[in-house]
Amino acid sequence: MERFVQLIVAGGLVLVAACWLVAIVEYGSAPWIGGVVLALLGTGAVLAGIASELESGAFAVGEE
Repeated sequence: MERFVQLIVAGGLVLVAACWLVAIVEYGSAPWIGGVVLALLGTGAVLAGIASELESGAFAVGEE
């Protein structure tokens, strides 16, 4: 499996698990803070997987 696909899938799974953790445990507790950290890491992994496949200048306006 391609590296970018692994990052997107793993990051998405971590993000979903972290959101459930944050929703289930008490606000401000240690597991809640861990869930927030995991959500940030999962988001970072998804964005890293997406960004690794973008070509430089993919969002340039007016250049062809």
